[in-house]
Amino acid sequence: MPNLLYPGKAGLVVRGLPCYTVIELMGSPWQTESRGYNLKEASRSRLCRPLKPERLPMLFKAKPKQPFGPKRLALEAAKLSLLLAIISPCNQWLCNLMLFHPDTNAQLDQRAIAAINQRFKSTWTEEYFPSRQNNVVLNGWYIKLPNARKTILVSHGNAGNMAYRAILIATLLHCGASVFIYDYQGYGKSKGSPSTEGIVADGLGAYDYLVQKKHISPSDIVVYGESLGCAVSTQIARQKVSGIILQSGFSSLVTAAKDKLPWMRLYPDALFPQRFLDNLEAYKISHAPLLLLHGQQDNILPADYSRTIYATACEPKRLVILPNCAHNDVHMKDVAESTGAIKDFLGSLILPAVAEK
Repeated sequence: MPNLLYPGKAGLVVRGLPCYTVIELMGSPWQTESRGYNLKEASRSRLCRPLKPERLPMLFKAKPKQPFGPKRLALEAAKLSLLLAIISPCNQWLCNLMLFHPDTNAQLDQRAIAAINQRFKSTWTEEYFPSRQNNVVLNGWYIKLPNARKTILVSHGNAGNMAYRAILIATLLHCGASVFIYDYQGYGKSKGSPSTEGIVADGLGAYDYLVQKKHISPSDIVVYGESLGCAVSTQIARQKVSGIILQSGFSSLVTAAKDKLPWMRLYPDALFPQRFLDNLEAYKISHAPLLLLHGQQDNILPADYSRTIYATACEPKRLVILPNCAHNDVHMKDVAESTGAIKDFLGSLILPAVAEK
């Protein structure tokens, strides 16, 4: 029996196969036949020597791991450092890839535009204007409602483009305001590529366009942020505006990132270049009237974010939690509650202006 097992270049050889393969497939290597394999000739080879059966179990024992030496430790430390650098918030390419999901193809059906114009007697025009960042050309829609006292500047969320927001546009028109909505860089027909700094510059460019080209008074502009757009609207509201509406927002992008991506908790806040996208600090000081809308069933950005903003913000402020709404259906469920809240809010902005006159 010992002559049936030989160590070769591929390991133990039985019938020309590695021994462990034969054991797994056939149960016992001793039952095999050589089938022309010249065992005597193999035994005379310097590469193949007879193996005693009692040594067979030793071949399958795992080799003990060698202790880490300085070189191995340095190599492992370098690997870990590289991994932490790749997944860190300082990696703008990765962060932008996870944060922005633009659609450059979707367009709103002309029949939908015609139906909205017919329903509200509105005028719908396509606009092009520069971003404050490198004058990149952005695309927007201006839907003017006859006799509207307020114009709502909409900064939408991180996915799709403004063509996805037909229901939002119709809702705001129904509440009695004109609407200006635009696409960030890299969304829809807007040029460029999205970035955290770029979307704020885009929002400010939209504000400039309304004031300078459309001759709308800052006291008649209400900013409306949706999800990620809440942080953009918060930055725009550092200019003079009449009111602020934040729908389905986060308290800060840093907090949301650490809640959604646990490994981000390894990094201090100072390492987040995106930390200026914050909806908390701006409202701890004097600000325009604030309305917060959030769906209780939102599992993308939980309603507790809006509760936190409301708790830390100074007056004037109002929080409306919509019990049946999630993240993307705020104006499809609990419609009476959401539209009622917006109408009341807009009315509260008009009354002081009338009183002053």
